[in-house]
Amino acid sequence: MKLMNQTNTNIKKITILAIWTAISFVLGRIFTFPIPGSAGNILTLLDVGIYSAVFLLGKREAAVIGGLSAFLLDFTAGYSNYMFFSLIIHGSQGYLAGLTRFKTLNFILSAIVMVGGYFIVGGFMYGWGSSIAGLWVNIVQVAIGFILARVVSPLIKKAGILNGFRKA
Repeated sequence: MKLMNQTNTNIKKITILAIWTAISFVLGRIFTFPIPGSAGNILTLLDVGIYSAVFLLGKREAAVIGGLSAFLLDFTAGYSNYMFFSLIIHGSQGYLAGLTRFKTLNFILSAIVMVGGYFIVGGFMYGWGSSIAGLWVNIVQVAIGFILARVVSPLIKKAGILNGFRKA
């Protein structure tokens, strides 16, 4: 019986991760705004899914959701040159955002990883001038993602969608 309960819990957890990844991907894919002259940067709402996953599910789950949804977004949006970098950058962003009890510190660490990661990748791909010009895009994306996640996360929690899911 104990094994059956553990199996059901694992299935539920995998299902929630898959659905959350899909929602994060869709948020990023539908709300994608290419920014000309900015090292191939795009402004998306992908970070809303990542930060809300941190607030409601935990850092490991947010790392999986962030990495996979960013990878899929880049693959389907024509940015395949970024997809493996996005897997690592947004996965790290999700993990670091839930690293400690200090939410402000977590946000700053995760923002530095995301903005800095894309700055470095963009610099090598497109040149440092273009990468500098695109810094503001990632800063805005992180800020919007964090703010919107702070708004929607309590609503999701209140709706009871995740009842029975234990935050890791």
